[in-house]
Amino acid sequence: MVQGQLGEATFGHFLIASKTGVLTVFPLLGITLTRHARHFTNRWMSGMYVAACAFFADAIIHESHYPGAYTEAAFTAAGAFVLSVIVSFTPVGKQVDRLAEAFINHQEHTA
Repeated sequence: MVQGQLGEATFGHFLIASKTGVLTVFPLLGITLTRHARHFTNRWMSGMYVAACAFFADAIIHESHYPGAYTEAAFTAAGAFVLSVIVSFTPVGKQVDRLAEAFINHQEHTA
């Protein structure tokens, strides 16, 4: 949207980014409430799912400002993937991993 020029961001830009973020997170939260969540405990798989959700959300919310209909959505997806993987190595990511392990162990015992 502002192509890296954060000083040029307006309220409209933040509103569009918020819509994209909400639309990205909604399916991610939804999967955590199903038995399929165990498939996304791997950081790489989780990052790919985050990227896919970000791609579709960005493509739905607004047109690309780059050549090609989905170029900006692809950049958004790539950024979301990289951020997801980076966060997975932080203390917050480690805590999420511990929570996921407890979830997996609970699923194995109830299956």
